[in-house]
Amino acid sequence: MKSLLKAARRLAFRIWNLRVRASLNRADVCRLFDLDLVIEPGVLHPRHFASSRLLAAWLSRLDLQGRSVADIGTGSGLLALIAARAGASVVAADISRKAVEGARANAARNFLSHRIAVLESDVWAAFPDGTRFALVVTNPPFYPRAIESVSDRAFASGDGHAFVSRLAEGLRTRLEPGGSLLMIHTSDEEFAPVGRLLADQGFQEEVVSRKRGLFETLTIREFRAGPSGASAQNPAVSGRW
Repeated sequence: MKSLLKAARRLAFRIWNLRVRASLNRADVCRLFDLDLVIEPGVLHPRHFASSRLLAAWLSRLDLQGRSVADIGTGSGLLALIAARAGASVVAADISRKAVEGARANAARNFLSHRIAVLESDVWAAFPDGTRFALVVTNPPFYPRAIESVSDRAFASGDGHAFVSRLAEGLRTRLEPGGSLLMIHTSDEEFAPVGRLLADQGFQEEVVSRKRGLFETLTIREFRAGPSGASAQNPAVSGRW
């Protein structure tokens, strides 16, 4: 029975993978969380990838009214749109120009441009000095390998998890006192090296949500600065409230 289940999962994954690869080569439209989205070619498609939807669902539970939020690696802009609709002031960033253009268009399409600024930025590189956030959220590229194409940026973090390394190095100076980072990760890739990058910068993690799917288990973790860094909790953005 177990061997039949494994074979069925492998077949389902192959069919799903073919569909996903096809979606990366063309523009597509979808409606998620009552938001109308156009997904540009090469941009992570939130309908096909459960990580986007799971993190968006968690974000939609938080009280973000009047808060400042950064969405790093915004892709289609889904997470930024969720936060902006909840009343947050959002800066969304992506290194892909296609993603930036698409996220801006999606903000306008959903009448949220007044709450979202979209930057073409390699993690923190284009953020103005002194800009701080109550919450930083990211659905990062999971795989620690070299980036081979423009569309590969949605999946490849660079050698040694370079994306997360740059995120972690600048995070402490980008968070307001009591602020936090929300990050999702897949069981397809070992999390320990990612966790160490953040721990080395003085951040402590807590698992706030976990969901097992057909192909992977997805985990959302919250990171806060330890005692020597940012101070008391901000319950408005905590997964524990």
